[in-house]
Amino acid sequence: MKFTGNRDIAVTVESLKKSRVFYENVLGLTPKKVGEKLTVYDTGSITLYVQEQEHHPPVPSFSVENLTEARVHLETNGCEVTKEWKGALYFRDPDGNIWDINES
Repeated sequence: MKFTGNRDIAVTVESLKKSRVFYENVLGLTPKKVGEKLTVYDTGSITLYVQEQEHHPPVPSFSVENLTEARVHLETNGCEVTKEWKGALYFRDPDGNIWDINES
């Protein structure tokens, strides 16, 4: 099983409206996608996903060829899947860190 780092990092915020002021007016980022609970910024080096939801540390992302095989591999090796949606999932490593993987 091979996990490949990609350019995606997700951060969670209490108020997307308030956070957009910071990311756009202070950091000078331009949104490439705006939704009710999610704004996506292409910062040049990374794609930053700013999500209004329960707060947790930033989530770096990996890509895999087969998400189902990756899930089985992770769970077999002591990782807990905490959230799953079409083509992606969040998991905790044995130390509790949250990671994202998506199917490429």
